[in-house]
Amino acid sequence: MSQGNALDRLMKKQKPTVPARTDVVNESVSLDIKTQRQLDVNNLKKQEDEQLESEIDDLPSTRHDSKTNLSQDYLTPEDFETVRNTLRIESTVDLELRRLCSEERITKETWLEAAYLYLSDQPDALAEVVQLAQERLQHRKAIADYKRAKTMQQRFLNL
Repeated sequence: MSQGNALDRLMKKQKPTVPARTDVVNESVSLDIKTQRQLDVNNLKKQEDEQLESEIDDLPSTRHDSKTNLSQDYLTPEDFETVRNTLRIESTVDLELRRLCSEERITKETWLEAAYLYLSDQPDALAEVVQLAQERLQHRKAIADYKRAKTMQQRFLNL
């Protein structure tokens, strides 16, 4: 076979035709797909926020009567639920906290829970801890800004 014949056959070949669909939706759509999806996402977020708020409202108060023993705050096995979190802690604080928890044979999580429960009974101490936390947050943000600027400077100079 010659190459010309094969090329001629390919060039003359007609593409198959497909009959028109009869099940086409005739309704006009007022919103494009992206807008509709965004509305769906916004509605879902609102529903999740409302559900979370109602769950928070249903929780027992975290304020404790100073006469109440913390051991009375334990939940029944059916009501007990934990949440997995990852904490970023300064390395020296983490080392000391690990040492303390190891010596006392407790976990960091239970120590954190107990510290919060204790501080919720001590409004003055809680206010001091919150103030210290805000100062540490500002310090961390300043360090992050410095590191970001340093990285950008290195990238700019190494171009």
